[in-house]
This record gives sequence, structure tokens and C-alpha cells, in this order.
Amino acid sequence: MKKTIIIAIALLCTLATYAQEESRPWLKGMNFGIGLPAEYIDLHGAGLNIHLGYDFARPLSDNFALGFYVGGAGGFIGAMHPYNEYDHFYVDFKVSAGVLMEFGNLNEKPWLVGFSPCVGLGFVDMDLVLPVEFRFGRMIDNNWYIMGQFDYYFSTGDETICVEPSILFGYNFAPKTREKKK
Repeated sequence: MKKTIIIAIALLCTLATYAQEESRPWLKGMNFGIGLPAEYIDLHGAGLNIHLGYDFARPLSDNFALGFYVGGAGGFIGAMHPYNEYDHFYVDFKVSAGVLMEFGNLNEKPWLVGFSPCVGLGFVDMDLVLPVEFRFGRMIDNNWYIMGQFDYYFSTGDETICVEPSILFGYNFAPKTREKKK
């Protein structure tokens, strides 16, 4: 129920931004990156994930934009102490969505902040996990942006806890308007 309420609030806030003035820059971009997941309860291992996602934020004022992001990641985790000679590598996969905000002067280089409170799911060694994500980054120029992301996956069966720091690079496809309408 909490997830449904959070998603509904994010969608309503995003829809409300369409009524705003179109002269402010907005974010509509794709991101890609890598992450280093580490599982420390059951498998005791580390690995590599590839990330791909979509970011969207519409301005509410000259200094604030609100939107959402969706993304997915997949890769592997290698066990440090495998159970047997055949089980060295395990699949790591997740999809998630969250709220994305831009702070600061939107015509220059605003800060990006995102949060996803268990809105998504993942699998670590076929164990269902719920990701909690936090993103923090900044626009580099009109089109490129960079974000750091920290994920904390916890298992629904109390078997697995996994953390993953990631770095994401994004490209904004939205047109940037510099002139205000009169």
C-alpha cells in the first residue's frame, strides 16, 4: 500500500508540472553506469553490475524540478568461499523506480537527488530482495550529468543483505530553453 501511495504522489507531482511555464530547462535523459555489489550475509561475495535507466524532471520553479526515474541493473556476484566447486558465480538483477529532484539554478548546473524506498525488486542468487536507493549528482553541462548511487538490498526471506555503490553517467535529450517567455 505504501508503494502505491508513493508512486501515486510522484505521478501526480509530475503531471502537475505540465501546467507550468515551458521556458525553464527540464530533464529527460538516459543514464548508464557500473556498480559493485557486495553480499555479506549468505554468499560473502562481490561482483559487477551494469546499469541502464531513464530520468525525467519538469521544473516547478527556477530553482526546483520534480520527476521520477526508472532503472535496471544486471550482473554477477562471485562467492569468496563457494559452497562447492560448481557454485562460484551468482546472478544479480534488479529493477526500481523513484522520485528525482533538481535543486539550484536550473539554467546553470543544478544538483540532482533521487530516492527509491523499496519501489522495485531484485534477485540475488534467486533470493527476492527489495532495493532502497539514494542518488546524488550534478549536471556537468547542458546535456551531460553524473550521479553516484548507493543501493541497499534486503531480502524478504531474511537470507541476503547486499550493498552496491554505483556511478552513473547520463545524457539529457530534452531541449534547453534559455529565454524566458514574456
